[in-house]
Amino acid sequence: MIDHGYTSFNLIENCNRLNNCFYVVRTKTGQGAMKEIRALPDCDCDRDISCKVTISGSYYMKHKNTEKIHLILHYRHHYKKNFSKNTQDASWDFEKLCTVKFRACKVRISDPDTGKDEWEVLLTNLNRQEFPLPRMKKLYHLRWGIESSFRKLKYDLGCIQFHSKQDNFIEMEIYAHMIMFNTVSQINAQAYVPQ
Repeated sequence: MIDHGYTSFNLIENCNRLNNCFYVVRTKTGQGAMKEIRALPDCDCDRDISCKVTISGSYYMKHKNTEKIHLILHYRHHYKKNFSKNTQDASWDFEKLCTVKFRACKVRISDPDTGKDEWEVLLTNLNRQEFPLPRMKKLYHLRWGIESSFRKLKYDLGCIQFHSKQDNFIEMEIYAHMIMFNTVSQINAQAYVPQ
């Protein structure tokens, strides 16, 4: 289960190429959504979508008017001449021209906060026979418990802002917060508060 802030062609293609990797990605539906997602009708639907993706600007410029194609830009710090061996370009991990395939399920969901119905689009590689639209809707509802648990854990652990920028130091901070949280929880569980 992946939330809409993490949707990318790179992530989907990585999951597609892994053996026994099944995913359900909640994606954006309005501004900022993929062209193919914006083109879905305003009704419950289940479609197979193929997106042609390129990192070649020249290929994109030649074919953008005749083909449905997406350009993935590689953002680099142009002011640097030399990059560290640890620097990764994580925008795209595959060949220059690739077709990314997924299943898009558009369902109407009632928002528990507002009580209004909203459209949600879920991208997946799950089998349509085993996971029809009603079952996909149930899977979507299962993520609410995960979301609220992560939100509570994030605030309880104090993992809102970190003192470091490097991944290994952030990981150390998270472990330190978890150890402190577990220690305080154990002490708190043993404390007797007279009524």
